[in-house]
Amino acid sequence: MTAGYVIYDGPSMLDGERIIVVVTGLAGSRNTKTGKMVQTYIIRPDMHPVEAVRTGADRAICGDCVHRGDGTGKGRSCYVTLAHGPSNVYRSYLRGVYPAATAADVADIIAGKMVRIGTYGDPAAAPLALWETLIAKAEGWTGYTHQWRTADAGWARLVMASADSVGDTRAAWLRGFRTFRVGAVAMPGREVNCPASEEAGKRTQCISCKLCMGSTSKAPVSIQIAPHGAGKRYANERIAA
Repeated sequence: MTAGYVIYDGPSMLDGERIIVVVTGLAGSRNTKTGKMVQTYIIRPDMHPVEAVRTGADRAICGDCVHRGDGTGKGRSCYVTLAHGPSNVYRSYLRGVYPAATAADVADIIAGKMVRIGTYGDPAAAPLALWETLIAKAEGWTGYTHQWRTADAGWARLVMASADSVGDTRAAWLRGFRTFRVGAVAMPGREVNCPASEEAGKRTQCISCKLCMGSTSKAPVSIQIAPHGAGKRYANERIAA
């Protein structure tokens, strides 16, 4: 089986710089939190992900996400470990591992599977229509964006608004988004703790949960999770401040 496909090679919807979208994990990911979901990476093709973070060029794929840090990598609180998936995908891309394919063609390949929209990178960096085509035959998906303040309303159906405070959460609700908030505790009656999280005892995996499908999920509540992943320390400091 082919390791993956490049389904987009074009300008970032966030700053116009060239980006690519790579679909991987066609046989399933080894990620214990998400389960065996199809993965999608949004990266710059012209530089290593670590260099992009250190030079601020990751704006093309992450936009104004606060978890980027100061634009040099300092204070980065993103849960993604750059040395793992993003670096591996970038190196594989340089070796020509991933052939180009249309999102429609790959949609046929991943039909009936769960898809992780934006394993690394913000989905809003690529066209909304690309993702809609990719997941057209999928069983479901997960997706999150920090661009909810400026994103077209159509994104609310597809992804959760990534929120970093109660104020963010309430503002995103007013724009029609369900939210996924990084914070200490859930707001009673309006949020539930992520059931795949460590603090929830990892009761399930994302592949089975299906709560993070934007407004397509009919769940009446939004989701909260404690700081986690590679940037946990900085995220905790931000919450404490």
